[in-house]
Amino acid sequence: MNPRPTTIHTDEALTPRGPWTFLMPALPGGFTRWGWGLMLGWALVLLGPALGWAGLLRRAAGSSALPAHWGEQITVRDLWEIWENGGLQHRLTNSPTVHLFGLGLVIVLWCGWRMQAETAGQKARLGAWLLGALDTVLIGFLPLGLAAWLVDSGLKWAGGLGIDGLGWIAFFGRPLVWMALIAALNLQWWFCRLGRAGGLNRGYFVHLGDSFLHLWSHPMQWGLVNLGGAALRSLPPFLVLLLAWRMGGGTAFRVWLFLLLQLFVTAINGWLMGWLLRAAALFWNHAAAVRKARAALKEIPHEAEAL
Repeated sequence: MNPRPTTIHTDEALTPRGPWTFLMPALPGGFTRWGWGLMLGWALVLLGPALGWAGLLRRAAGSSALPAHWGEQITVRDLWEIWENGGLQHRLTNSPTVHLFGLGLVIVLWCGWRMQAETAGQKARLGAWLLGALDTVLIGFLPLGLAAWLVDSGLKWAGGLGIDGLGWIAFFGRPLVWMALIAALNLQWWFCRLGRAGGLNRGYFVHLGDSFLHLWSHPMQWGLVNLGGAALRSLPPFLVLLLAWRMGGGTAFRVWLFLLLQLFVTAINGWLMGWLLRAAALFWNHAAAVRKARAALKEIPHEAEAL
């Protein structure tokens, strides 16, 4: 009889790993049919609001100073006046740009799920996609929301101390915290739907526990991935907006240049989202293999007794 193995950690392929180790293997695969669909969907999500704003600037070019100096003179109150009293609200809610936004969002969600399921070797079932969202509500909203609130409260307190460095950290950090919260909720949803796609053979509550631990067993690594991903995805649109802020929109060329640059950086963000989707799928796949190996290891004594 072969001696009973005491650990799986001597097998390099089954050694438990953190999410960072899967970032490099997840780099390839962004330019597949689902990757292109993901980038196209994000472009359509942006195209709706951007076309509405660009059209407003072009129509106002002959009767308003807004297109030429909107980056220097417009305030939050001006935006509110345009939205409420300038007719922008009715133009946007009753225009094809809203349909482009909705269509793009559907494409983003479905192509992302298909890409992730293929990476994990699972079938992209609609039921797993929908019920995974319900699982996320049960196990994700409260702990992740509480963690984000605690971090935001700490940054708010630090920013109120009157120290310039801490003030700037709080100014940029607090929005990033809530953006990272959205990313973390998405990540929890991805684990829940992958778990559903893999089957609930061990029971529903075990599935919830596994999905919860996939995220919370590596809080620092996943936290930095979510925070860094939020910062990385927000930087290119901010730089394009800063450029448009300085250029203004006095000519049709500037308006369309702004639109094309926004579409370009949005496609880049779609690729970044696909990268994180693939990394999460590879991490889940490896964690599932480790879990099966541990379960087989525990069953060996029972097999020996039967012999």
